[in-house]
Amino acid sequence: MAGRTRSDIDIEIGRRLRQARHRLGLTQEEVGDAIGVSYQQIQKYERGDTRLTLSTLARLRDLLRIEAADLLPPLRDDGSAIPDPVAAMGQTITGVHLADIFGRMTPAHQLNLLNVAKAIDTAAQLAA
Repeated sequence: MAGRTRSDIDIEIGRRLRQARHRLGLTQEEVGDAIGVSYQQIQKYERGDTRLTLSTLARLRDLLRIEAADLLPPLRDDGSAIPDPVAAMGQTITGVHLADIFGRMTPAHQLNLLNVAKAIDTAAQLAA
């Protein structure tokens, strides 16, 4: 990453790209092969180390079934990205699976799971 540092916008776009890839169950290698770049380049996009060009974004749009706007985070008044907790959940395949399961649950079961998650978080905060 010579010559520039990653911005929070680059990092958030990478998170959203990773989430879209995970949602379809694709590997970095599969995405790279499909758009004509190496899996290492996909890693760099997902980490925010390399910015997406419009031509790359156009190829990813069709493959990942996303719109360009899906990758762009909302911005604060100072121009910094507002992190999206849903996009952050998509950073891991576990988070994507959890979101998928959560979406299939009844509202009552969703509330029960939320209460369990809150209890685990509280216990973790107390243990720290």
